[in-house]
Amino acid sequence: MTDSQFLQCMDAYGADPVRWPPELRAAAEQALAASPALRAALREAEAFDGLLGGLPPVVEEARVSRLLSVVGEAARATPQNAAPETLMVLLLGRMPRRMAATLCVTLVALGWLAGSLALPTGLPRPPTRDVALLSDDVVTLFDGDSR
Repeated sequence: MTDSQFLQCMDAYGADPVRWPPELRAAAEQALAASPALRAALREAEAFDGLLGGLPPVVEEARVSRLLSVVGEAARATPQNAAPETLMVLLLGRMPRRMAATLCVTLVALGWLAGSLALPTGLPRPPTRDVALLSDDVVTLFDGDSR
């Protein structure tokens, strides 16, 4: 087993050899015995596995009580009939409704004006083609080109 294969297996199965497939364990032990770099990588992986598999830190009851009381006070301080944040408030901030409506109408009008000015008015329109289906069995559109 090469060093890269060992590292791939260690990433896949972890540092504990019990979790490795039995057919890989003997080759992994030989590679580990031959390489000090693999032993160092195994120690790092064992430390990482210890962090993941260890017991969670102990939290004091007093700290939990303080957190719950702060959350409870914040919940009681929030009015229950407060209006939910709407998209308009999130986009435009807190401004009077009349001003927000005027701003929206102005933006729509400017968009319509910019769109109409972008189209050339003096150019002739391209000729249209009549489309005819030869049979009711035709399912595709016919624009004159064979596909």
